[in-house]
Amino acid sequence: MNRRRPSRTFLRVFSAFCLAFAMTLTAAATWSLVDDRRGSEAEATVRDVEHEGERTFVTVQFSTSGGEVCEAGFRVAVDANRSVTTGERIRVHHSESRPCVSVREVGDHSGWYMLLIAAVLLTVFGILAYVAWRRPRPPLPLRYAGMP
Repeated sequence: MNRRRPSRTFLRVFSAFCLAFAMTLTAAATWSLVDDRRGSEAEATVRDVEHEGERTFVTVQFSTSGGEVCEAGFRVAVDANRSVTTGERIRVHHSESRPCVSVREVGDHSGWYMLLIAAVLLTVFGILAYVAWRRPRPPLPLRYAGMP
């Protein structure tokens, strides 16, 4: 069965698009981590607790250092907070630019996964772009290909 190979033009366009996507994803993940590092911690009151199997989701209310009152929900990742009940207080960390949206528990470091995934995609798509855009090698002479 003869299988058609994708055209070189398609591979070049696809690899350029994927490389641009990976670079954008890496930049966005880096900016998100920097913004999160500039944020601060706050004492939050637990408003609601939902258990869905092994996962626990909480809704908390807190006030930022700027005086803004926020309410946010997130999945509990720290083992110490899995048995939290309504009315208790826990420590949360919020970002600088989006304090009511980007909220996580103190001790939850899952934000680094996005940067790690973005770096792996950037490497893979960089290699794909190199292979697609490099000059093709000339074929080997027949004497080296097992021919007399």
